[in-house]
Amino acid sequence: MQMNSMTVHGQEVHFQSSEDLSNIPSHSVDFIITSPPYWNLKNYGTPGEIGQADYETYLANMNAVWQECYRVAKPDAVLVINVANRRYKKKLYPIAFDIVSRMKGWELWDTPIWYVPNALPQPNHYIERLLDSKFEFLLVFTRDGNTNYYFDKPRVPQKYAAADPRQHKKNPLGRCIGNIIRIPAYRPPNVKKLGYHVAAYPEELIAFFLQCYTRPEDTILDPFLGSGTTLKVARAMGRNGIGIELNADFASLIEKRIGERFEIPDWRDLDIIHSTRQTTGTTRPRKIHLLKNGTTDPALFES
Repeated sequence: MQMNSMTVHGQEVHFQSSEDLSNIPSHSVDFIITSPPYWNLKNYGTPGEIGQADYETYLANMNAVWQECYRVAKPDAVLVINVANRRYKKKLYPIAFDIVSRMKGWELWDTPIWYVPNALPQPNHYIERLLDSKFEFLLVFTRDGNTNYYFDKPRVPQKYAAADPRQHKKNPLGRCIGNIIRIPAYRPPNVKKLGYHVAAYPEELIAFFLQCYTRPEDTILDPFLGSGTTLKVARAMGRNGIGIELNADFASLIEKRIGERFEIPDWRDLDIIHSTRQTTGTTRPRKIHLLKNGTTDPALFES
């Protein structure tokens, strides 16, 4: 018998299509964040998954999800979509732009960038024809253009505060880290060997936006949950997460992932100006690096 839903550490998980969220009440969600399936790139092994049909169908299916998100969102809710454009058979598919152009109800409000210092180089055909792609879009939408949302800007110490004589330019809370967020990506095959979702996106990215747009006890939705990253961070930060995942085979992985230990990052690690304090993606104490270095201490892999 296929599992339909489960609750792990107070976080809800529903195994179903995100094109129908009728089990979630209207106007009940404070914040939505997700990284949707790639188009025509990765097959996650479930019949009916979004991304395996033609491009227009892919966009239409995604739009059905965004409309359901619109229905369940509170009037002052924010939606963040992490997405990258796609190149296929020598043609560029501007997925981020096409999502925006087809969106209804949600209005584009901001476009931060996820800078990925360890992004892979271009495929062979393009390697001498294109610059390497080092970023992904973070599309920020508000419901009906409502800008009366909660916002807590992550700040870091002003690196050159002592040298700046302009007192009126100094915020006692520190400097905003800006809209370019620097986080190394998880890299297969190590993630895959550990049993993680093949397209897992980093916890730090979720933590940054939960800090920005949510408060403890807020309800968070991820309509493409994957391995459970969003709910892991939601639990650690005291938010009430709801995750939608089509593939019930991920149940044990999601359950384990939600229970893992997570600490809110030092925002300086995500900041371009402070990034010299961070080694690029190769020695960060993540599971893939622990595995690479031969570390087997189970305490480092569990909550």
